[in-house]
Amino acid sequence: MNGAKKTEFIPARAILIGLILLPINAYWITIVSELWATMIGMNATSLFFNAVFNLFFLILINLPLRKFLPNFAFSRTELLTIYVMLVMLSTVCGYTMMSFVIGGLTHPFWFATPENEYAALFHRYIPSWFTVSDKRVLRGFFEGGETFHTAAYLNTWLIPVLVWTGIIFAIFFTFMCVNIIIRKQWTEQDKLSYPIIQVPIELTAPRTMFRPLLWIGFSVSALIEIINGLHHLFPVIPGIPLHYVHTFTERPWTLGWMRFSFNPFVTGLTFFAPLDLAFSVWFFHLFFKAQQVIVHVELGSMPSWVPVRAHGIYGMQQGLGAWTTLGILSLWMTRRHLRQVWRILVGQPSTLDDSTEPLRYRFAVLGLVLAMTFLVLLLQQAGLSLSVMLFYFAIYLLMSIAITRARAVLGPPYHQIVFTSPQGFMVDVMGTRALGPSNLTILSFLYAFNRENTSHPMPNQLEAFKIAERTGINNTRILLGMVLALLFSILVSFWAYFHVMYKHGVATKAQGPLMYMGFEFFRLLTSWLQYPKESNYTATFFIGLGGVFTVFLMGMQRRFIWWPFHPAGYALGASWGMWHVWTSILLGWAIKGLS
Repeated sequence: MNGAKKTEFIPARAILIGLILLPINAYWITIVSELWATMIGMNATSLFFNAVFNLFFLILINLPLRKFLPNFAFSRTELLTIYVMLVMLSTVCGYTMMSFVIGGLTHPFWFATPENEYAALFHRYIPSWFTVSDKRVLRGFFEGGETFHTAAYLNTWLIPVLVWTGIIFAIFFTFMCVNIIIRKQWTEQDKLSYPIIQVPIELTAPRTMFRPLLWIGFSVSALIEIINGLHHLFPVIPGIPLHYVHTFTERPWTLGWMRFSFNPFVTGLTFFAPLDLAFSVWFFHLFFKAQQVIVHVELGSMPSWVPVRAHGIYGMQQGLGAWTTLGILSLWMTRRHLRQVWRILVGQPSTLDDSTEPLRYRFAVLGLVLAMTFLVLLLQQAGLSLSVMLFYFAIYLLMSIAITRARAVLGPPYHQIVFTSPQGFMVDVMGTRALGPSNLTILSFLYAFNRENTSHPMPNQLEAFKIAERTGINNTRILLGMVLALLFSILVSFWAYFHVMYKHGVATKAQGPLMYMGFEFFRLLTSWLQYPKESNYTATFFIGLGGVFTVFLMGMQRRFIWWPFHPAGYALGASWGMWHVWTSILLGWAIKGLS
């Protein structure tokens, strides 16, 4: 049946329109993320604002076309293809990806001074082709008042942009190949629900735009956003406060920052998540806060072995253990399917039919091997050792699989997994001395891929395949559109950032993360190199504790139907970034539970 459904081919017009919209959206995201910094969450939630807006706008255009010029109207296949292409852009461009990449690339040479000792500590470990070291070229980027479109700037940035285009594309294409391998099991056998895709699918369904409740909800949310947007631009206009931050400092209630917010978007998305996940997310956020209170009650103060940037007691390490364990458990639950994939690879009889997959399994595995080989060869040339690279990508892939599984099963509206990274895992377990300065330097550049994980590419790619499966779009064609969109998105994202920043200047007008991300990346690297660390056994213990507790939660959930605590909720609650939206999720959970 699935094979029969996947017969609708994507018209070339949809691909062309999608490619035209990519640079427009890249410019828009860059302006909003860096110059305004009012909607850094445009692509920081599970459903990307710009992609939904474009889809909504195209649907409105389509209404008169269907009535007066039906031959020119967009089909549902075209609308969803354009949406998927814009989603691919949103995984690359903006606050949660390109800002971090370019922030890291431009920082180490422009901000090098005798006082911070950048040159002595790590400049020699940065290859000349990895980034730009010429301060004359970087001056326009930070001070503005210039145009990027000059021969000197274009020629200087050409090699680093191509190198990082290759790195980003290879990593993201690796995720595509893994998604192709696991798609059939998760989608057709496990029948995961993919809550996030309900919005684009329902928007493109017949008669959706004529539902009164849709317009009521849209009008209320839009009115709030418009009023607050005008308040930001013209402070004389009163705004509608949507959040309140209170800092608890009196012992034993040393909870730190507590944000109480109402975000209609997050509350609405919570309706797509199961009740046990929504409950678990806000419960475990408070659970980690309660850990700090308990320690203060028992010990009188926070002990020195707890990190200064604490969320709970080694909360980030507990999160690392939880996410990597969820990745391992996800693969374990897919083991029978993977065994059949292996039989296809070695030419043995298999119960699987991969004829309807975006790529045959052999080609998917070949693509995975080629992408990883490219990364190994390139990053080895940059100075990253093979053993460290394999360790890094193993943790990165396990965390990515876990995030993807959580999105496919539960659809959390927000997964800002901050400061929970493979780099931190390796430093805690191995120590900085064992890793060495060259590895630590290159890992600092790769931190851009792991700093937040909010617009993670892997779950969005798998959701695109599910959209194709649900609506009868040809899987191979949607993959082609995704690959073209991804490659073009990387290039136009670099262009948008350089075009905007050389004109306005990071240090003069930018309000987004371009400036402070570089400081965060290389302040940490400087600390590692100036004060080398051995293995942190306490942190390693909490990584293991997080993994063991995740296994316990998974076992209880599978054994007892009444068990209310979800292991993904524990992993999400461990994130320091959950403080932004926990009350919005709590509100959505309460409304859904009472309705």
